[in-house]
Amino acid sequence: IGESTGGGGSMPSAPARLGPRRRLTTADVDNDTFWSEFMKRPDAKSAYAAQKRLQEKKRVWLEERQNIEKRGEHRRAVADALEEAPAEIKKLIAPIFHIRIVEDYLWQVLDQECKQKTTAFVEKLRTDAKVKSEILNFRENFQAGGEKRMEDMERQMQAMNMAIAAEDAKKIEVVPQKADIQTLKELLEYSQQCKYEGNDKFREGLYEEALAIYSQADEAMKRWKVDESMKNEHKWLTDNHLACLKNKSQAALNLELFQTALDAANDALALDVEDHKAWYRKVQAEKGLGKFKDAEQSLARLEDVAQWCPDRRNILRDCEVERKRLKLAKLKNKANTQEMLGKAFEAGVFSLDRERELEQAAKSLEAPPSKAVPKLEAGQAAKKPALKPPEEPPPLERNITLTAALAGDLMDELASAYEQKWFQERVRKCARDSGFERSVFLMRLKDVAFQVQKPVLQKWGFDGTEQGVREMTAAIRDHAANGEMPQWLKDKQDRCLKLLYGGEQGGMLDILTQ
Repeated sequence: IGESTGGGGSMPSAPARLGPRRRLTTADVDNDTFWSEFMKRPDAKSAYAAQKRLQEKKRVWLEERQNIEKRGEHRRAVADALEEAPAEIKKLIAPIFHIRIVEDYLWQVLDQECKQKTTAFVEKLRTDAKVKSEILNFRENFQAGGEKRMEDMERQMQAMNMAIAAEDAKKIEVVPQKADIQTLKELLEYSQQCKYEGNDKFREGLYEEALAIYSQADEAMKRWKVDESMKNEHKWLTDNHLACLKNKSQAALNLELFQTALDAANDALALDVEDHKAWYRKVQAEKGLGKFKDAEQSLARLEDVAQWCPDRRNILRDCEVERKRLKLAKLKNKANTQEMLGKAFEAGVFSLDRERELEQAAKSLEAPPSKAVPKLEAGQAAKKPALKPPEEPPPLERNITLTAALAGDLMDELASAYEQKWFQERVRKCARDSGFERSVFLMRLKDVAFQVQKPVLQKWGFDGTEQGVREMTAAIRDHAANGEMPQWLKDKQDRCLKLLYGGEQGGMLDILTQ
C-alpha cells in the first residue's frame, strides 16, 4: 500500500513482496481452494507434468517387462513340448524357432488347439496338414529372405489382426454409462486437455497427431452420458464432445481422409443438428468423396441453418463460394472420368479376353501422369466430348539391362517407396474414390504411382518419363521369359505389386489378382 509523501502527492503503490511460504497444515490438504490455487503456480504445473510423464514411462516399462516374461514362459513351454518331437520336426523348426512370429504360432497351437482339446502337441505337428503347411511356409520364407522377410510377415499379420479387431470393435455397439459428478469432472478435464494438445499439434501442421488426440477424446466421451435432467452438466459434456468432433473432422479433411471426416461430422450433427460448422465439414467431406448430390443437399441445409446464426452474412457468403467450388469439382470429375473411360475403351481394358485385359491394365501403370484436363465452359459441359484415339507411344529403346540380383534390388527399392505411409493412404483413397472399380482404379493409380517411381527411375539411370517406366518394366520382365522367373525374384515382384495396390487393407488386391 502506497503512503503519502510530505509534498502532498502520493507515490504509486509498490508491489507487495512475497513473504516466506507458510507451513502446510492439515486443513489445507482437505481444502479444494488451496489445491486449485496451488496448481496454478508454474513450478507446480511443471512438477505435475513431469510426474505424469514418469508414471507413464513406468507403466510402459512394466507392461513391456510383463510381456517379455510372458513370452519367456511361452517359449519354455513350447521348447519342453518339442523335446519329444522326432528329429525331422526338430530340424524343420530349429532354424526359425527364435523368430517371434514362429514362437507365437507354436504357442497358439500348443495352448489353444492342444491343451484345450487335449491333443498331443507333437502329434498335432505331425498329422495336421494345416499346421505343417504353415510351418513349412515360415521355413521357406526364412530361407528366401532371412529375418527381414519374417519381420515383414510379422508386420503384415499384425496389420491384419488390427484391422480385424477394428472391424469387430465397430460392430460392437458401445452403450454409454451414466457418469457421476466425479467421473464427469475427470472426463471434462481430459477432453479439455486433449483439445488444447490437439489444437497445438494442428497449428504446427501435425495433422495426424492432432487427429489421433481428437479421436482419443471422442472415444472417451462416447462411453459416458449425463442425465438430461442435469441441464448444466449435460450441456457441458455435449459442448465438449461437439467441439472435439468438429476438430476431428477438420484434421481428417486436411489429411484427405474424407470418410473419417464425414463420420465425425455426422456424429457432431447427431449432437446438434443446427451446428453450421458441422454442416460445412460434411459438405467438404462429401465433395472429397465425390458424393456431389449429397454435398449439394448438405449445402442447402447449411444455408437454412445459417438463417438463424448471428454471423449469417459471412456464412452465406462462404456457402456461395463453396457452391462454385462444388460445381467446378463436379465438372472436373466428369471430364476426368470421360477421359479415363475413353482411354480404357480404346486400350481394350473392358475386353472379354481375360489375358488381354490384364495386359492392358499392366500397361496403364507404365504411363506417367497424364496432362491436366482443361476446364469445361458452361456451354461445353452439356456436350459430350469426342473421344480421341490415344497417341501411339514411340518405339522402346533399350539402353539398360539388369541381372537378376539387380532386378531384385530395384524391386526392393520400389517396394520401400510404395511402403511409405502417405503413399498407402493415397492408394486406398484412390480405391475408394474409384468405387473399387478395376479399370478406373488403375487409370487413377498411375498418377499417384509415378510420384514415387520417378526418383527410383532416375537413381537407376532410367529416364524419368514414360519411356523410362517402360524400359524399367521391360528390364524386369526379361527375367520372366518363358515363365521361368526365379521364385525368390517372383516373391519380390509379388510384394512390390501388393504394396502398389494398397496392401491387403486397401480393398483392391483381391479384385486385381482374383
